[in-house]
Amino acid sequence: SDVVMVNGWGFVSNLLPIDLENDRTPLPEGVERQVEKIFANLDTLLGAVGLGRANVVSVRISLIEFPRLYARMNVAYARGFPADRLPARSCVGVSHLVRGAQVTMDFVVCEARP
Repeated sequence: SDVVMVNGWGFVSNLLPIDLENDRTPLPEGVERQVEKIFANLDTLLGAVGLGRANVVSVRISLIEFPRLYARMNVAYARGFPADRLPARSCVGVSHLVRGAQVTMDFVVCEARP
């Protein structure tokens, strides 16, 4: 399942920077473009259940090459939410991600947030 909803809470796990229509499409180059693609995918998935980024309450980010890519990822991430509506967040460094992705994200959403 792309989004699992339980009692007003939604969970999106391991959202990758893939093309949701064709997962054989090459991943975007660069961590910034991969973050943008993840947010575009999030918009699509949340829109299908009547929610949006304003409903996001928590994000867990997995990032390869953490020391080298964190600052670049963080700039792209910050563009994804209004400064006054940033969700809780954690970011962990990992050694490898599926399909050679540089970043993946898990999201928790709440229907009541906006």
